[in-house]
Amino acid sequence: MSSAQPLRAAAGLLPLPRPLMTGEVLDAAFRLFRAGLLRTLPYSGLAVLVLELPTLYFDFVLPGKHDVRLEYLGYFAVLAASAALLGVITLRLHAISRGLRPRFRGELLTVLRRWLPALIATIGALGLPLLLFGVGPAFNNVLPTAALLVLAVPLLGPTALIVVALPAFWCDGLGPIAAIVKALRVSRRQSWRMVGALVATMCMIAVFYVLSAIIVGMLSPLLGRADLFLIATVSSMLSLVVGAFGVPFVLAMLIVAYEDLKLREQRRRGARP
Repeated sequence: MSSAQPLRAAAGLLPLPRPLMTGEVLDAAFRLFRAGLLRTLPYSGLAVLVLELPTLYFDFVLPGKHDVRLEYLGYFAVLAASAALLGVITLRLHAISRGLRPRFRGELLTVLRRWLPALIATIGALGLPLLLFGVGPAFNNVLPTAALLVLAVPLLGPTALIVVALPAFWCDGLGPIAAIVKALRVSRRQSWRMVGALVATMCMIAVFYVLSAIIVGMLSPLLGRADLFLIATVSSMLSLVVGAFGVPFVLAMLIVAYEDLKLREQRRRGARP
């Protein structure tokens, strides 16, 4: 029999009673995600919609007409709005994990007060995935999707070291540089755990995107080529739905993983002679 202490319920999940294994991190993240789903779904849906706006705008409103300055301005606006929405979701999930009642006014004031530093923290924590997300479409005509996924594998190591800077910034109230430094400090000896958690999370979300692609593929022969616009619309809607559920789960995983890494770092320092 294992002598490990059992995890507590989702309400009041944090602070953690003990360090967790990778599977337990995902289990605790799912319980936190389930507890906060209804309270975060409107914001996560809006965040995914904001991320999709440039693609939808240039594909449906201005097909074939790309103004470089307008495109960069649009991406900056998307980044600014996404940083704020990710902050609201992270603060809300963190409050739920502590057994506290979320306060929209307090969350909004915190996000508005820390909006500019949040841009730096978001770029620092998610810079590599955002870079891949931005340049990926440019290589779609050159490399197949499978090749892009293979090229993304080497980015998992650096991403695992700094990705918890996002919960460090919002949950601990650190500055953007201090959050990145703390993320590096707590992750440097446990980066393989974060790589495992990230891979497992990506696989879980990818399953739903694959199911969405299968649904679109089944609809394509039924609707015919004349309904390509409808097929593209259905595909975008399914991606929005999957993303709306995926964003809070990813953030819940980062919150739990960050607390786990902090606890391990504290115990490691306490065990030093």
